[in-house]
Amino acid sequence: MSIRKSFLGFTLIELLTIIAVVGILVGLILPAIQWSREAARQNQCADNIKQLTLSSQKYYEIKKEFPYYTGIHRKLESHGYNTSNIGYSVQAAVLPYMEQAALFETFSEAFYEPKTKLWMWLGFIENSSRKAAQTDLAVFRCPADSDAVKFSSELTTKNCGSGMTSPVASGNYMVCNGSGIGYNYDHTVLNNGLVGKKTARTLAMVTAGAANTLFFSEAVIGDASRYNNTPAEQDKPWRRTATVKSKNITYRGESTWLTDADIPGIEGLEANEEFDLPTFITVNADNWFGVRGFSWIIGDSYSTGFSTFSLPNPNYPDWCDEMGIGFFAARSFHPNGVNVSRADGSVTFIPNSVERKVWQELGSIK
Repeated sequence: MSIRKSFLGFTLIELLTIIAVVGILVGLILPAIQWSREAARQNQCADNIKQLTLSSQKYYEIKKEFPYYTGIHRKLESHGYNTSNIGYSVQAAVLPYMEQAALFETFSEAFYEPKTKLWMWLGFIENSSRKAAQTDLAVFRCPADSDAVKFSSELTTKNCGSGMTSPVASGNYMVCNGSGIGYNYDHTVLNNGLVGKKTARTLAMVTAGAANTLFFSEAVIGDASRYNNTPAEQDKPWRRTATVKSKNITYRGESTWLTDADIPGIEGLEANEEFDLPTFITVNADNWFGVRGFSWIIGDSYSTGFSTFSLPNPNYPDWCDEMGIGFFAARSFHPNGVNVSRADGSVTFIPNSVERKVWQELGSIK
């Protein structure tokens, strides 16, 4: 009786062939997985914007006007300027219409209180509103911006000095303040965007048509740095906003600053079609700070607004003066564009390659 043994195995050529096939399959599968994850993040981001927009429409149904930056009129004598350019954001205003009425009820009527010590760059947040300002809400966060959660906790402990004692919750979603053309980069006065200061818009004012007027878009959260004379990395201009502390900028006088007779914009800075913003930033920036989107509760461009002067995801940083007035672009970590909503409630994806004139017209209600 003979015992016959059989050994199964692969030749070297067969083994190499199998390894090559597996490598090809992995090369095909990994991009598909990454694409699937990004598609999920982009869809979730679009859902967040949709929820904010629908909540704003519910607000409109009740109040017969779109939500706007509330603003207050109070001068902080110790700092020498009027704080009426800051108030509650649209995100804050629509909380009751997105199942966050309890949080909304914690707000005080006056947003800023000079006697408190919670410094938030351009004002003091009133005591009873602090808890709300520190509340992280997933609906205000784009899942593609992984640094947003980190920002809210590091903001006060690392970069902002002893005057600020509590973290604030950041947000990626911004309301449209205007086209940026002319003086429509100035959110503190009546501009040509759907959301501005002190005056609410109605559908009758949106003569461009609700479907042709932007409401929300997204931006990338800053890196939580305070004033720093080191520019943003050239390949990451979205993490810091360029600003100027002293040179080349003439401010409006106190007599006309943020009153009912406001003169818009920065003196001598009218952004016409030929205005070269990247060159202007290069010449007129001596500081950078990572405050973009640092607090969803504040109604101000640096925190919750944008204009359409620059195309989505420009390769240069945002710019503003010390009062937060300037040019803030729509930005995202989604490939090749940003999610936006319009005044009619629709949500779409706008590519970076959109025609500039079309993009700027979308920022205006006219």
